[in-house]
Amino acid sequence: MNPADLSGRKVLLTGATGFLGSHIAESLSASGAVVRLTVRETSSLRWLQTLSAETVELDLGRPDMTEADLDSALAGVSVVVHSAGLTRAPDEQTFNRVNVLATERLARAAVRSGVSRFVLISSLAARGPDSRAEAPAASSDAPAGSASPDAPVSAYGRSKLAGEKALRAATEGSEMAAVVLRPGGIYGPRDTDLLPMYQMARLGLLSVPAGGGRLQPVFVKDAARAALAAAQGHGTGGTFPIAEPFIYTWDEVAAVLSEAVGRKVRAVPVPPALIEAAGAAADIGARLFGQRPKFDRRRARDIARLQWTCDTTLAAEELNWEAEVPASEGMTETAEWYRKIGWLRP
Repeated sequence: MNPADLSGRKVLLTGATGFLGSHIAESLSASGAVVRLTVRETSSLRWLQTLSAETVELDLGRPDMTEADLDSALAGVSVVVHSAGLTRAPDEQTFNRVNVLATERLARAAVRSGVSRFVLISSLAARGPDSRAEAPAASSDAPAGSASPDAPVSAYGRSKLAGEKALRAATEGSEMAAVVLRPGGIYGPRDTDLLPMYQMARLGLLSVPAGGGRLQPVFVKDAARAALAAAQGHGTGGTFPIAEPFIYTWDEVAAVLSEAVGRKVRAVPVPPALIEAAGAAADIGARLFGQRPKFDRRRARDIARLQWTCDTTLAAEELNWEAEVPASEGMTETAEWYRKIGWLRP
């Protein structure tokens, strides 16, 4: 069987009920793979109802998860796509429990079960931002394919980098190939994190950090195709930044949003300190009510003071993947989907 052909092969996908994970589930299903989805007791299958897929109850964040639970979920599986993880957490310990320890346990179980390929959905936050003035000392063991030494600047980024290292340690000396994808900012249908940006744009305004900034997003369907390409890929694996090749300024984002929402959007510069204060206030307010804010200190800092760009050449060369959807098309499709589902006023 051609290793690049997933038709008829069993793929275990974690995090399938999430924003990106649901799109990956669709891509894997369309490829002809036999898809097995891990779900929790409280999981909503809202975006997965039309898929023909197996489900297995497995909560990777639970401390009482057993090796038998993992072995059962991995029975007959050829490829694992590990998309589950925390992007928001009350503390570093919680990030590490899910993004590091659960990844390590799943990877070791995959090796034990004879899985041939393990794809980890990481984040560009594991590498860190372009600006290194506030970054800690760079790691000396950056993986092949990194454009620069890894220097994450947040608890989330550190946990994702540690998860990558745990995967490589678990696969050392085994025949299982480990592939790490580091997407930039993902946007698209089903995303709730960036919905407030579209709602603000619908009013004709977009708050942007004063002093400029650059960013390199990726449309969710392109990110899902990257996961499929990684699952299908040949070779031993590697670490691959995933983003649209074009770098945008915030003024350009405002122009694209104008087309997407159908009205002129004016970029309003806001002092970085004010954006960070808003993130801190959202953090405090959410904690008071026992919630996890969509906008918090980390996200505020990422937007206000840091730049996030990358070189996607290696993904094109090794995975045969390139982003196909420019922001002008992706943001318009996203806005249309928001309107269709009633999340954005016509």
